[in-house]
Parts: sequence; structure tokens; C-alpha cells
Amino acid sequence: MNPQWHFNQRRPCNRVRDSVNDAFFTEESLENLSEALVREGIQNSLDAARRGGANEREVRVRISFVPNASAEARDYLTSMFGPAQQHFELGVGGIRFANVFGSSCGYLVFEDFGTKGLTGDVNEWQLERAEQNAFFSFFRAEGRSAKTGGNLGRWGIGKQVFSTASRLHAIIGLTVRADAPVKALMGSAVVRSHSVQGLDYEPDAWFGCRNSPDEQVIPVSDDAFIAKFAQTFGLKRENTPGLSVIVPAVDERLTADDLRRGIIRSFFWPILSGELVVELEGPGGPWRIDAETLAANRILLPTTEAAVVEFAGWASVAKSEEIVSLPKEAATRPDWRATIDSLLPEGKLGEIRTRLEKNQRVGVRIPVKVRPKEEGREEKLSSFTVFIAPCRDAGHKPIFLRDGIVITDVRCPLMSGNRSLVVVDDPPLAGLLGDAEGVNHTQWQKGSSKFINRYVYGPDTIKFVSRSVYEIMQRLHTAEATGDPTLLQDLFYLPTEEAQTEPTKKPKLGEKGTQSEPAGGAQKHPKRFELQQMEGGFLLRPGKSPLEVFPVRVRIEAGYAVRRGDAVKRWVPDDFAFTRQPLRQEPKPNGVIVAREDGNSIEVEIRKADFEFGITGFDKRRDLVVRAIEMRGNDETDV
Repeated sequence: MNPQWHFNQRRPCNRVRDSVNDAFFTEESLENLSEALVREGIQNSLDAARRGGANEREVRVRISFVPNASAEARDYLTSMFGPAQQHFELGVGGIRFANVFGSSCGYLVFEDFGTKGLTGDVNEWQLERAEQNAFFSFFRAEGRSAKTGGNLGRWGIGKQVFSTASRLHAIIGLTVRADAPVKALMGSAVVRSHSVQGLDYEPDAWFGCRNSPDEQVIPVSDDAFIAKFAQTFGLKRENTPGLSVIVPAVDERLTADDLRRGIIRSFFWPILSGELVVELEGPGGPWRIDAETLAANRILLPTTEAAVVEFAGWASVAKSEEIVSLPKEAATRPDWRATIDSLLPEGKLGEIRTRLEKNQRVGVRIPVKVRPKEEGREEKLSSFTVFIAPCRDAGHKPIFLRDGIVITDVRCPLMSGNRSLVVVDDPPLAGLLGDAEGVNHTQWQKGSSKFINRYVYGPDTIKFVSRSVYEIMQRLHTAEATGDPTLLQDLFYLPTEEAQTEPTKKPKLGEKGTQSEPAGGAQKHPKRFELQQMEGGFLLRPGKSPLEVFPVRVRIEAGYAVRRGDAVKRWVPDDFAFTRQPLRQEPKPNGVIVAREDGNSIEVEIRKADFEFGITGFDKRRDLVVRAIEMRGNDETDV
């Protein structure tokens, strides 16, 4: 049988369907196409790793980027795609073979080693037996995956980024595995539904062999054909198990620097841990990116990201005495408000505080129970680790890693005075969070179809992990409060006409709404800031002690007064949020920018002496408690 591209005719009963997979890998959804390609490709390789007795893995990925192919490679591609020219020109749209395979035609090779390859019966097509068939899932399925449990990808769509990177929307893959045939070569393409010579065709195509249109396409196993293919594209596969993917007519948006940057940005953790080595060949290369060379390669990243990679270098080899383990018996439910006293007793807080006060880095291992609802799956005690380092930079969002891959868009508070990593690599919790990820693995989504209703306290567990750094630092700040009467918080209440709520302690207001003299006649030092009451809100203005050094960071917290307890701590989202109406910044901020907004807390950065910042829109029928805290590195001072 002669290997070639095969398209299936559309039957009258078939729906006209065009794939929407490209929408998942737009430049808006990830940084760019190069990053999407290495992110999805390496993720698949890590999932397919052969693991040792201690569950360790050592994966090597080779990427060869050839933006201008040799005449021999262009001729080979022309002969491979030429018989299906009309299908591709009409199915892709806007392309002509004369341009696609011209002098600017390039290709990309992606090979992995230390993996199992695409295992499974290459002739399988029935779903009952295909669910755990990696070959079937890669070449014959869309939106279905053979991955389960703690694997990085679950949607069966990530592989589409390879075809998205091809101007022909096509790939050719060669896999070596333990199954028969040992070597199998096959191609796939997803174009648009199209018509050729009056006949309608489906968008899917496969490169391989078949005797009739009613049969499925089977892969090429001929040794001579495979040897010529491997020689033309410079494959290093030989007889080593794994997968080699060729992306023909590569998209012009791919660049060697972006590929290199994407490798470092998304996979610095498994590289530092010795689980992954990436060899990149391209214009200006080659580069070997491993634990030893990562420091030299991180110069491609912005300064703040490079600092995170440097910090991760310490975290990946942190000693046991540098990690504070929180009590396992405190893992009753994933709720910081309900369990923080037992999770973070004074003894554990003291260990964390001591290291940070000495300007040292610290790890905090946090226990959490994972409770699947699925019958037959038992509750398991799991954990994750938060790594914190003091820094003098502006605020940073924690960096979240799940099974070594960076989850780039986790919603969490911005932190100042520290840099942090949240590492989730214990299988039960990593599996839960992986189920909550979308197609691009950039967010943990409570409403994900593969997550919703699958776990007891599922959404709470996501929140528990995403707010971990914030809650730890808040607990430290609360515990460090000294109660110095000369540094009392600015605290005031908006009076209620109906007087339905009576706060436990209601300080008296001076003429401008600031707190009166402290008890005992202690003399107050001049304040650098002043909170003033105004109609339906508050105003932050300069105090009597002028500011001299900028910028200055201040956190403002608010809550409606309650009969008992702290109004700010007892705030609930139904009360208000600084991020939504009817609250608004009024008057227009002057000399102030907002650095972070999170529920009833807002952090501002003051940049000039005659600043002014106000918020209005609070419920005038309720008493409002407001306090402002100056943030100085790891310390906070009431203002």
C-alpha cells in the first residue's frame, strides 16, 4: 500500500463541522504560539515518562527549529503533500503550495526520550477498548484523552497546538514503543470542511495506508520509508522508545528565542529537579537547558521572572530544616478562617517568623484532605508546599506549580515584601487541581466540567491553595501587632440613622474624623497619613508628618461594624467589595495608584507628598470600620 493523505467524503447525514481547537491556542490565551507549543508538547512528554521504582522520571526533549528547510526537505514535503494539494489549499484557505513550499518553508522537530511512546493497538477504533490507548488518543481522537489521575493534560486537545503551528494544519509523527509494530509513522491534519471537484469532504485527514475509503487509515511500518523520513528531518529517534513529531511548513510566528523562553518560563521546576532536560537547536543555537545551565538561560526572562527562577533553584533543593511542616491533625477542612489557629499555632508561626526576620527563605508544608465523591476512591491526606523569600521589590503574585508546570493565571491576592512559590506535587491534591484546569492549563476553574461535583469541598480546596501565601502572611502580621498607643490605627464609623448596629468599641471622632487622643494621656507622634470621614466613605490624605521618600505602600481594610468581634475579619463578600459597584474611587485619585484590590482590602502606592485617595458608595445605614496600615518590607505599621 502506498502511504498518502486520506480525506473522507461527507455523507448526507453528517453535520458540517469545522474544528475550533485553534481558539484554545491563540496568542491571547497564552503568551504566544511558541510558548503554547513547548508548553503542551513538553507536558505530554512528562506525562508519558517511564518511571522508576521510586516513581522518578528522567525525560529528555529535543526540539530542532529549522525556519528555512533544505532543498531536499522541501522536495520531500512537496512529494508527501502534493497528491492532496487541492484538499489542503481549499481546506486551509489562503495558501498556495508554491508559496508554502518555497525557499522560506521551514519545519520543527519535537522528540522525547525517556518516555513510553504512543502505546496501544494501532488498529483500534472502538471506544470501549480505546480509552487507555495512547496511539488512538493522539491520532484518532479529539477532545478525549487516555490520561487520568495526576497527569498534566486531560482534555485531549493539547496536541492540536502542533497542527496549529503548521501552515498546513498538519503533523507527522513517528513513535517507537514496546507494542507491535515497534515503529509506526502516521500523519494527521484538521482543516475545514471543503469541496473538491464537486464532492464534499470532512475536515479530518490522516497520512498512512488503506485499501478502500471505508477502512480506517493505518500507520506506515515499512522500515525503508521510515528510515528515509528520519534521515530527511534529522531525527535522533533510531530504536529508542518515544515520540517524534514533525511540524511541516512551520508558522512564521515561531522563533528560537520564544521557544527557549517558553521552556524556561513553564518548566523551570522539573528542569531544576533533574526530571527534564531540553535540547533546543535553531538559529543561534544549540542550547542545552538543564539544572546546571538554567541560570545562564534565564537572562531571556524579565528581571522579576528571572528572580523567581533563581528562588526556585533554592526551593527545589531546600533542606528539611528549612521547611516548617504544619500539623496534619489540623487538616479537617480546607478553610483558612475555620482552621488557621490550629494550622498555624504560635510555635509554627515563630519558626516562620524567625527565618523571615533573619532575611532567610522558608518553606511551609501545608496538609489538606482530598475527598473524592466517586465511589471506590478513598479520602487521602495530601499536602503542598509554600516557599517564601523576603524581598524589597514591589508586590508579587505567588507563582503556582502543579506537577512541575506553571499555572499562570491563578486568582490570588498580590503580596508585597516577599516572593513566593506554591508547589503542588503530591498526587491526590495535584489530581484534584488538574481536574479543575481548562484546556490551556492556565487556571483552576471551579466550574470545569471535569471538576464540578467530583470532590467534597472541591471549590474550597482551590481557594485554600490559592490564598495560602496571603493567609500565612496575614497571620504573621496579626501576630506581630504590638499595640503601641502612639501608633493606633485610624478607625472610624459612618453613623447610622437607624442605629440598628452598635459596635463593641466605638472610638470618638475628632473634627476631621480621625481618632482622638489615646487613653492614659500618652502623647501622639505626628502621623504621616490621615483617614477622614466623608459622605458615604473615607478619604486618605497627608498627615502632619510629611512624606519624604517615595513610593510608600499602604493597605486599607474595611468592614461593616458587628456586635462582637473584629469588623474587618468578619467581613463577608455580600457586604461589599472594593472591586465592584456601588463602590467607586471618588474624588479622582491624586498621586496614588492602586496596586491590589481583594475583597475588603485595597493596597495603594503613594507617589507624591500632596496625595489624595477616597472611596465612596458604602451603605449609609450601617457603621463602617476603616483602618490603614503602612507596609514596610515584611513589616506593617499602623498609620
